[in-house]
Amino acid sequence: MKNNIFSDINHNFPRKYETVIIINPDLDDSQYNQFIEKIKGIIVKENAEIISISDWGLRKLSYEIKKISKGRYVVIHFLAKSNVVAELERNLRNIEDCLRYQTVLFTNDLESSKEEAVNV
Repeated sequence: MKNNIFSDINHNFPRKYETVIIINPDLDDSQYNQFIEKIKGIIVKENAEIISISDWGLRKLSYEIKKISKGRYVVIHFLAKSNVVAELERNLRNIEDCLRYQTVLFTNDLESSKEEAVNV
């Protein structure tokens, strides 16, 4: 068995991620703001940097989730180590008003769009 010198390297440096969250559309503004603050708190607590948070608004879902046909979409771009993604998703699984979420490694240049994003 070949021993690759790179196989033992732990890539534990900050990378850019994008998380799309579909939130229950029945939340009022206060509940929505509490949800966003909770998500921000999780990310910051893990020593990650939030680049932008964009509210894409209410959109029709492809299929019903928990008998709900619309969802409020929120997109978060952040710099973090891989363990932060696991912690964020663990918390999202336990939040009842989170209908769905997905995190991907983001490869586009976010620095130029940082100022253009709608911050919440």
